[in-house]
Amino acid sequence: MYKTKKRRRVYVKKSPIAGDGLFAKRNLPDDTVVSFYNGIRLTHQQVDSRDWSLNDYTISLDSETVIDVPSSFSKLASYCASLGHKANHSFDAGCEYDLFDHPRFGMIKSIRTMRKIDCDEELTVEYGYDQHGLGRNDADAPPWYKSQLQNVAAAAGK
Repeated sequence: MYKTKKRRRVYVKKSPIAGDGLFAKRNLPDDTVVSFYNGIRLTHQQVDSRDWSLNDYTISLDSETVIDVPSSFSKLASYCASLGHKANHSFDAGCEYDLFDHPRFGMIKSIRTMRKIDCDEELTVEYGYDQHGLGRNDADAPPWYKSQLQNVAAAAGK
């Protein structure tokens, strides 16, 4: 059994979306930082040159740097200093990624609410793989994302 720091705003549990998810421990107001995303720093070239299966827990920090939580550290028993890597994707997300100058980790990503979030609601973010616009087939993204993107585009009539 592992111990984690008691968090006031979020907790992790099995998600109906996929794997583990990040959930609100209490009602959360709009525009509130609820979690952080930190890990190992890699270059975009390092991440782009490897298979998508190794990029499950990566996020772009800036034009040069990617934050990576290696899959061997994806479980809370292995890594729980930040929980942002547990937030699942939704095209109708209640949260967004934002830059944050953390006093311990330096510049990292945070997860910020975009609307009021109810207690026990899953906190989702739009992963933003599709930089070319909704429904484009050339999105540099994993297969599950491309499938969801096509479904959203079809529902929108694009």
